[in-house]
Parts: sequence; structure tokens; C-alpha cells
Amino acid sequence: MDSLTSAINSRYFYLLVEYELDRFHRYGNPFTLVYIDLDNFKAVNDCSGHAGGDETLKSVVAFIQTHLRRTDIVARLGGDEFALMLPETNLDMAQSVCTKLQSGLLAEMQQHGWPVTFSMGVLTCQDSAKPQSVDELVQRADELMYTVKHTGKNGILYEQYMCAPKSPTSHTTDSDTA
Repeated sequence: MDSLTSAINSRYFYLLVEYELDRFHRYGNPFTLVYIDLDNFKAVNDCSGHAGGDETLKSVVAFIQTHLRRTDIVARLGGDEFALMLPETNLDMAQSVCTKLQSGLLAEMQQHGWPVTFSMGVLTCQDSAKPQSVDELVQRADELMYTVKHTGKNGILYEQYMCAPKSPTSHTTDSDTA
């Protein structure tokens, strides 16, 4: 468990995703991984010190935990990076969940006056996908998130896992209108 945010740590997250991957291979139940990075987080630390940064991280996790199902998992991977595992969640459901989550998180940050936005990479395993490892899945979700960061930040990039990655679909939020 992460001592600051009470989210699970990366080691436990990987174990839970491994379990979900086994369930997927056996039963075919879809699941989604979400890789989240806080944009402009350094500005919070610069303006409010590390105490302000810590409050931001705790607020993010608290918001996520109260707005997801009890079966969903939130993990702090390190620094200002988080991952979610959404069992029994196909691509359509993931798009709905992540859009609402990002919108709510943006409102939470604005309420506190924190200049933070969110870049998300969303990878769904469903249908005939046959991912071989948790590392492969987390790495791909991370790559999707970095694509968002390098193309303007504050957006969501979705992809359904295929043996050869399919063209991702994106959703970008303009922070001025959110």
C-alpha cells in the first residue's frame, strides 16, 4: 500500500492484473487498464511546496476511489503516475468511465486552484485478444498516455488490445472549457 495516498502499490497492482489476465484467458471477461499522469504537477510543488503536492495526490486518489466500483483497482505507480484496472469493462464502458473520471478530476483540481490536468492511456482487452504478459499491457497503456502528453496533454487515448496494436482513438479535453 502506498503510505501517502492509500492506493495500492505497483507490485500488488501487477499481481492483481496478472490474476485478471488469467481470468481473461480462461473466461474471456473483458478488462481495461488506465495509465494516468498528472500534467503540470511540478507547478503545484513549486507554488505550494511538497505538502501541497501531497494533498493533490491524496485528493486524486480519494476522488478516484469514490467514483469507481468497489471491484476497480487504483494504484500509485510512483511520483504522479497512477494506474487503474477495471474488471468486466469493455471499450465502450471504459470510454464512458474515463471521460467522466477525467471531467470530475479536472473539476476537483479547479476547486482547489491546482493547475493540474490529466493525460490518460486506456487499453482494453476483450474479444479474441491474447496478451501474453502484464508488462506488455502496462507498457502499452503507458505508451498511449505518453502519446497524449506529447500531443498537447489533458486528453485520453483509447485502444483495444490486439496482437498488433490497432489505431487508437483519442479524446482530448480543452482545459479552458472543462
